[in-house]
Amino acid sequence: MKSHPTSGPRILISGWAGADNVGDELIFRSLIEKLDRRGVEILAMSKRPEETRRVHGVDTVGWYDARGVARAVARSDAVIFGPGGLLQDDSSIWSLPAHLHRVFAAKVARTPVLGFGLGVGPLNSRVTKRLVRMALRATPIVVRDQESAMLLAECGLSDVTVTADLAYGLPIPLDDPVDRIVAALRPFSTGGGIVPARRSDMRSLGHDPRVLAAALALDDLSRRTSLPVHLLAFEAERDALYHDLIAAHMTAPVTTSVAAIDSVFEEVARSRLVVAMRYHAVVAAIMAARPAVLIGYAPKVQQAAHLFGTAGVLIANNPVAYRDIADGATLLGRDSDVAAAREERCNAELGNDKALDRFLSDL
Repeated sequence: MKSHPTSGPRILISGWAGADNVGDELIFRSLIEKLDRRGVEILAMSKRPEETRRVHGVDTVGWYDARGVARAVARSDAVIFGPGGLLQDDSSIWSLPAHLHRVFAAKVARTPVLGFGLGVGPLNSRVTKRLVRMALRATPIVVRDQESAMLLAECGLSDVTVTADLAYGLPIPLDDPVDRIVAALRPFSTGGGIVPARRSDMRSLGHDPRVLAAALALDDLSRRTSLPVHLLAFEAERDALYHDLIAAHMTAPVTTSVAAIDSVFEEVARSRLVVAMRYHAVVAAIMAARPAVLIGYAPKVQQAAHLFGTAGVLIANNPVAYRDIADGATLLGRDSDVAAAREERCNAELGNDKALDRFLSDL
């Protein structure tokens, strides 16, 4: 376990650590490294407190430990709300209130709050937009893209700074490409209801028409490029099973693995081409400077497509459109186009440090 300095203020991180999603772990790691460099004492909420303590070396409180969270809020000098796509009502009706009630608790305790590293949307109803406005009124907020800022403006919030995803603050992978395609897919079902999307995904896996469509498309892409396919799961519980089902239908050479926080950027870099449905697989492709086929299951992925220029192609998330995955064969060798996007995103991410310094100086 790392030794964390404790000479500065005590800050509680209210994000989505310990949720078995390597993307959330990447942005959490970037945040704690920034706080470490500033001498902050860190306490983090986590769905798996012991795992987060072991992997990141920080003190933790259980996400569902209501009394522990209340004590942590009251005893902290500030709360960082984030990072991650916490401000959305698409996964279930429970998600947004569950996250925002920590902000309300901090305001009751008169503990300063910073919304940091946030992705916003979708926000599908007036009720959820009103809830966001009530919770984050008079709160400084830092978001990862302009689209998130625009959604917050619709909610009536204006103290918003646009930077870039915190994962762009992590070290750039230096691995050379090897002859393979890395694909990071995920099951998907429409959420926003009583049943969380995660649970709906698992129920629908056995009869999801995207499974066979993805297998056929990846076979076609492999034939056109003469490259094997490696399926990389960013969320172990959901993605790995989905990938196994796809691999079972494929005839092309295919391997599978589960991404690890310490090596995921390098795994993506060890490819000639990325097929990315997970948002942080898109980020990893940019960090590795690899061309990519993006499957736009959510606005955050669709909005990132422009970053690739001629080195990327965006397709819709439906079985018919999956046929176009094979068009990614035309993108091979366009790494330099993505390198320019990486430089721009990494420079934009430096704004996170400036915003964090402003907040800490006010404390």
